[in-house]
Amino acid sequence: MVKMECMHMSDATEGLILTLRRNGTPTELCSLRFRNFRIWDRVCKGSVTLEYDHHTKWVYAVIQRVSVNDSGIYNCTLESMIPPPVKTLTYTYICLTVSAPPVVELSLVSPFFNNCENTLTCCAWDFYPQDIQFSWYKDGELITSTSKNDSLFPNSNGSYSYISNLIISRSDWSRSVQFSCQVNHSALESPVVKHISLPRAEKDSSKLPIWILAAVLAGLLMILVMIILAMTLIFRSKTTSQSSADRVMPETAVMQLPQECQRENCHTTYALLNYYPGSTL
Repeated sequence: MVKMECMHMSDATEGLILTLRRNGTPTELCSLRFRNFRIWDRVCKGSVTLEYDHHTKWVYAVIQRVSVNDSGIYNCTLESMIPPPVKTLTYTYICLTVSAPPVVELSLVSPFFNNCENTLTCCAWDFYPQDIQFSWYKDGELITSTSKNDSLFPNSNGSYSYISNLIISRSDWSRSVQFSCQVNHSALESPVVKHISLPRAEKDSSKLPIWILAAVLAGLLMILVMIILAMTLIFRSKTTSQSSADRVMPETAVMQLPQECQRENCHTTYALLNYYPGSTL
């Protein structure tokens, strides 16, 4: 809420009218009519009204739910209606400026098709008035020539927003520790500075370290060797089992001596002959 001194009514006599207008237009925002030294009629529009303080004799212009759209030059005019014709007795001007500090954000926008460049975007939202200053810094040094596509646009509530882009190469990330965006505005007590940096461990995140690749390859090679050894042992085991099954047990033959020798007390001799198929006795 804004309360502004509009007019001092030292003598609120009969037939006076006080009107409030804005930016020199004839449209009345609010009016007061005095009769019998009191407010006889009050007609106001929107969130603007006129209030009369009987103790101080001041008339105040009051704006509820003030926004940046309410900024402007207001005119209070005191006129006399009695006796006719209407005469302007006095008038005052009130200059109202509603200031809104910007909300600053800094972010990294990664491109989809170009891996050689990145875009830093610094945004200032909902500020008023529209005059604003942007500055880019790289490791504390002012950058003057690499920003592009800056844009200032109005918002529906009467404020403004500003977007500034900074195009940087991948090599800038490797050489620089920090980028900064500084925003200065009349509604700020001091400039707002936002910083962004990329940790060194993430600078080449698209490339795996060599030792990780070597470890992965070594592991795959060991797995391959173990698979080959296992297959070799299985093959040898099957071959040995097949050879054992194909062998034939030896046959045993018992030879007896002729009966003549049996009748006589001959020494009995047993001959064990190992016979193998394919052999001749």
